[in-house]
Amino acid sequence: MTRYTNIAIALHWIIALLVMVNIAIAIGSEDLSREARGPCMDAHKAIGITIFLLAAARIGWWFRHRPPALPDTMARWQRAIAKGTHFLFYALMLGLPLSGWLWMSTYPAPFSWFGLVDVPMLPVVGQEGLGELLHEAHEIMGKAMIALVALHLLAALKHLLVDDDDLMHRMLPGDSS
Repeated sequence: MTRYTNIAIALHWIIALLVMVNIAIAIGSEDLSREARGPCMDAHKAIGITIFLLAAARIGWWFRHRPPALPDTMARWQRAIAKGTHFLFYALMLGLPLSGWLWMSTYPAPFSWFGLVDVPMLPVVGQEGLGELLHEAHEIMGKAMIALVALHLLAALKHLLVDDDDLMHRMLPGDSS
C-alpha cells in the first residue's frame, strides 16, 4: 500500500482539527452577547488565517509530492467523487478564510493573528455592498464545508468498516499497515 508523505499526513490532520474547531467556534458563538462573542471571533479569524496558510502549504507540497493513486478496484464514480471532494475542500480552505478576511477589510475591522501579528487589511475599505456579499458568501461556504466534512467522514467510515480496503490507512499518522 502506498502512503501519503509524513508532511502531507501532518498537514491533513492539523488542518482537519483546525477546520473542526473553527466550525465549533462559529456555531457555538452564534447566540452569545457581542462582548462574549468578540474573543471567540478573534480566535475564529486567527484560526481561519492559519487554515489558509496551511492549505496553501499543502497545495505547494502536493505539486512536489503527488498523493498515491486511488486503487484501480475503486469504481470510477467513486474516484470522481473523491477527486471532486478534494478539489472542493481546497477551494473552501482557501475561499472561506479569504472571504472572511475580505469581509473584515470592507469595514475595516482589524484583527490579529493570535495577538502576535496584525493581519493587514485588504484594499476594499468602505465597500459596504461588497461586505454584505462577502458575509453571505462566507456563511454559504461555511455550510458547504460542514456538509463536505460530513461527507468525507462518512466516506472514510465506509472505506474502513464496509469496504475494508485499507484506503484510509494511507492517511493515518504512524500507521504502517
